[in-house]
Amino acid sequence: MTMVGRRHALLRSGGAPARHGVRTWGALLFLLCCLATTASALASGNAIEFRRKQWTIDSGAPADIWALAQGRSGYLWLGTGNGLYRFDGVRFERFEPLPGEAFRSNDITALKMTPDDALWIGFYYGGASIERDGHLIHYAPGASFPSGMVYAFERTRDGAVWAATDGGLARFDGREWRIVGQDWHYPAKRADWVIAARDGTLWVTTGERLVFLRPGATRFEETDQSVYHGSVLAQAPDGTLWLSDHDHGTRALPGLDADHPRIGVRAPEADDYGWSHRLLFDQYGSLWGTGVDNGGIYRVAGYTRLANGESLRPADIAERFDRRSGLVTNRTVPLLQDAEGTVWAGTNMGLVSFHRNNVKVPTDVPLGNASNYAMAVDGHGTPWIVNNGTLWRIDTQGATRVRGDLHDINSALFDHEDHLWMIGRHDLYRLNGGTLDSIPLPADVGTVSAFAIDHDGTPWVSLVGRGLYRVESGRFVSISPSPALASLTPTALAVDDAGHLWLGYPDNVLADFDGKQARVYRSEDGLHVGHITVIKPLDGEMLIGGELGLARLRDGRAQSIVIADNDVFSGISGIAKDPGGDLWLNAGKGVVRLTAKEAEMAFSHPGYRPAYRLFDYDDGLPGIALQAAIAPTAFSDANHNLWFLTNQGPAWIQPGEIHSNTLPPPVDVLGLTADGTRHAPTPGLRLPKGTDNVQIQYTAASLAIPGRVRFRYKLDGVDAAWQDAGSRREAFYANLAPGSYRFHVIAANDDGVWNSEGAEFAFTIAPWFYQTGWFAAACALVALAAVIAFFAWRTRLAAERIHLQLSERMDERERIARDIHDTLLQGIQGLLLRLQALVSGMHADDRHAVALKDAIAQAREMVIEGRGKIVSLRGDSEEYTELVQSLLAVGENLASLYHTGFHIRSEGKARPILASAFDEILDIVREGIRNAFLHAQATRIDVLVVYEQRQLRIVVTDDGSGIDEQALRDAAQRGHWGVTGMYERAGKLGAKLVLGPRAPHGTELTLRVPCRVAFRDEPPRFTPPGRRAVS
Repeated sequence: MTMVGRRHALLRSGGAPARHGVRTWGALLFLLCCLATTASALASGNAIEFRRKQWTIDSGAPADIWALAQGRSGYLWLGTGNGLYRFDGVRFERFEPLPGEAFRSNDITALKMTPDDALWIGFYYGGASIERDGHLIHYAPGASFPSGMVYAFERTRDGAVWAATDGGLARFDGREWRIVGQDWHYPAKRADWVIAARDGTLWVTTGERLVFLRPGATRFEETDQSVYHGSVLAQAPDGTLWLSDHDHGTRALPGLDADHPRIGVRAPEADDYGWSHRLLFDQYGSLWGTGVDNGGIYRVAGYTRLANGESLRPADIAERFDRRSGLVTNRTVPLLQDAEGTVWAGTNMGLVSFHRNNVKVPTDVPLGNASNYAMAVDGHGTPWIVNNGTLWRIDTQGATRVRGDLHDINSALFDHEDHLWMIGRHDLYRLNGGTLDSIPLPADVGTVSAFAIDHDGTPWVSLVGRGLYRVESGRFVSISPSPALASLTPTALAVDDAGHLWLGYPDNVLADFDGKQARVYRSEDGLHVGHITVIKPLDGEMLIGGELGLARLRDGRAQSIVIADNDVFSGISGIAKDPGGDLWLNAGKGVVRLTAKEAEMAFSHPGYRPAYRLFDYDDGLPGIALQAAIAPTAFSDANHNLWFLTNQGPAWIQPGEIHSNTLPPPVDVLGLTADGTRHAPTPGLRLPKGTDNVQIQYTAASLAIPGRVRFRYKLDGVDAAWQDAGSRREAFYANLAPGSYRFHVIAANDDGVWNSEGAEFAFTIAPWFYQTGWFAAACALVALAAVIAFFAWRTRLAAERIHLQLSERMDERERIARDIHDTLLQGIQGLLLRLQALVSGMHADDRHAVALKDAIAQAREMVIEGRGKIVSLRGDSEEYTELVQSLLAVGENLASLYHTGFHIRSEGKARPILASAFDEILDIVREGIRNAFLHAQATRIDVLVVYEQRQLRIVVTDDGSGIDEQALRDAAQRGHWGVTGMYERAGKLGAKLVLGPRAPHGTELTLRVPCRVAFRDEPPRFTPPGRRAVS
């Protein structure tokens, strides 16, 4: 049902008498008179204090908004004729019930958020629902819940929830609803409104009387106040109850409370009313109401002066918002002030917000041309404005019209005697009391570019293309401060405390003129503000504003604040300072406040990025700084209010009353879109296989100035640091690998207050089979097996190559053994036989015979030994020499010569060693043992032989003087070939030899021979064709 239909139904249900038609004409008169107000210039009645913003159907807002609520999540909930919505300041989102939990009706008329963040929902056709964590529970009208439209919910201290409906009053005790009737001494069959006062008293309007329930009581009591149908209640911050109904309008009930239910205040006359749908007291001291017959929204400032029991009158209204003032519609109902102080109103065409302005705009000075006016402040701190031929004085009585015969005025200044000087298109004017004097500008004058008045009251004027002039005895006299500046036109003029005239020029040129000569400052002196537009002497310093930034002159040097990628400090045409020392700049983006601390840091440290506060349209500033101004555009008045001239008219700020938003914005993750499919941010969300691109939507329900909310986000596993998203409310990620991710987002409100906890959301991307861990492990195992197989193949190939080399060596040794056996040994054997024959023929006592017998015996031993060597050389012996015994024989022989202790031991099961490797191993270790005896100067030498599964390891250690590594590297150069030979033998054998110092002293030699090379019981698996296996 539309708002029009509801309103008419509401009126019919009340059974209003016909005389109310007369009162409707009175209400219309009330509306027409609302604009006629009088107040001081800086009072709320003469300044725009709230910035209005509307969201209509065209911008996505729902229509027919009947109820508003806000919870801890920060969202604004909207109960409409077409369902439930929530709003984060940017987007409207319709609430969709879960399957099986659908509303009985979408026509919502009441909302109430309880402290436990549960939302109670009332319906036009009766019944209630409660929403908690996305789930709904419904209560249909019947025996326990009244029928008819639900007007309001309220919660009392005991946790009970009360519902005012067209069919009566109901109470929810936490388990079930019950209709409140005679058992509670409730006197009516309907309830129009219900509120809980701050003292715990429950107040209810029945359509006839105002009744109340004390805390903890079960019996309603009556007051002496009669009410009419359609009444609403509100409690002011001072505890006073206010009531609005059809018969008596909107009024206070002074002194009424549970202890004083009969105050004797007579209801106002019928024609002195303004009936309101809803009443709201904000935190700034204003009363808001949405009109019924009058329509629109109104605001009453200083309502306490009106709390006398009389109905509100048109003169009491400070501001009224309706179709004539730009509101889309006059049909408004609900009101709410959110946690950040913004006032909201629902209409039949959308949503309206009222944000309190930090910047005020005077409304009682008509501006015929908002971009061509002038303003100046006199010696008493009183602002004066001239526009459209009229001069206005702004004082405590408001804007006073002084005279209306001024034309084409574009600049104004006061001299030290409070004479007002003004420049027009053709004349220079001076207003002295009521006398207006004029001095014609030079003939064929160009555009005036700058204007100043010195301490003597002498005007200085800069004319484009003609230079600087001083006014003397009613004449314009050309002045040249310096020959170097003769061709330049000053764009800014100012006079300092010493009486010097300061001149600003284009391209970073500044001059200090003492009347005789000028000192010039340029870029090389640190001035980097571009074209100079304003010069301001402040507290003994000179501040210079320009197109590109701000500068300070100190000790003959300029210190500039210019931020290359931020133009907030550009286009400065006015500079002011508040009592706290903060700088205020009227600039191209708006008004900039720079604290004294930040200003000092920025001036003293080039490149420093100062923190600042920008006041712009969202704060109520009507435009940007007036550019190409002839005189400064920022002033301070007697009350320390700061005035700024913009291209849309003047505005002022009270530095001591700046409203700051200190509430960190609640942050929420809205959902995730993967490959075009939207997913709700449910716990444990698992995205399908193949997902690699996602967009994550998030928001922060900061409703004051949503456009200034800033976000940072981070995805664990992807982002190493926080990503600055600015005001963007969506994050994009591409080429994501399968796995688990956690998204974090934080936000700052319009005043830069961060919610550092923010919100987070975890999700998982499912992998394809080839992206799983087991597949990667299998691939790793296959790769490892391939590496092992390759290594084994290379090892076998190396062993076979070594065996092949040894086989060739064995063949050569066999050939040598055959040759020795067939030649040398056979020849010696024949010689021995001949000598034996000679000895046999000699006498036994012949001394020569004895000698020959001894020689023959020695020769025979040599032959026997030679045969053994030949057998060893051939390698055909079936008996394998024991390595440990051979090393023991070597060591004992050397120990007897050098009188050094020698010990040898073995570990592991002894294994037969290939004859082809035995000699090489024995030679290497023998050389090591020999070097230890010869060079180590040791008292003990140890040898350890270890038979391992994959290698033969032999370790030779001593406790001698050790060995120098450098000496090892230089051994060959110094003729010590023993060590070099050891390494060469080991290399050819395929073994690894390590020789070096041993801790704490001595030397250690370690030889590692692979099993395939060393042991006979580990034959090679490959035998080259035509070769026999070496054994």
